[in-house]
Amino acid sequence: MERSDDWILQIKLAQLADEGLYECQVNTHPLISFFVNLTVLVPKASIREAPDLYVKTGSAINLTCVISQSPEPPVFVFWYINQRMINYDSTRGDITLQKAGKDTAISRLFIKNAQPADSGNYTCGPSNAGATSISVHVLNGEKRAAMQHDLNTSPAAGSATTWDQFVWGFWTSILFSLVLSS
Repeated sequence: MERSDDWILQIKLAQLADEGLYECQVNTHPLISFFVNLTVLVPKASIREAPDLYVKTGSAINLTCVISQSPEPPVFVFWYINQRMINYDSTRGDITLQKAGKDTAISRLFIKNAQPADSGNYTCGPSNAGATSISVHVLNGEKRAAMQHDLNTSPAAGSATTWDQFVWGFWTSILFSLVLSS
């Protein structure tokens, strides 16, 4: 066995608890030391359109799951609706996975011709990070504002027309009131 003057500290399956300052010392006189700060990246998944997405019947559901702080892309990303796995070979949809930058991967779920039965809790489950979810609401002619519980939320993708009509109607009412009062 060949001797080496190099010493290596290898941490397999690093975890957050391994994070910190490490010191390598050479037992000489005077003592020689070298410090290394270890930062452990924990991949995180998020769905861009979360927490709620409203789409009209017949339109497309397009969800984007971003896996950040991921030096290696996940081996796989599974998508679920109401805890039931969505097949990669679905005739109505498509699932993709691609690397997007140094520490980021993106998985997209696309479902065409959305129907009310497609409403539900969608989950993105990457192999290297915790799962994340979104509630998708496929509206069959209903107005989003009538279904909304929290009026302080911003409009979701797919509902811009309803939101624009609401804002336009609101400002038109105020302007009309000002004209009548003057």
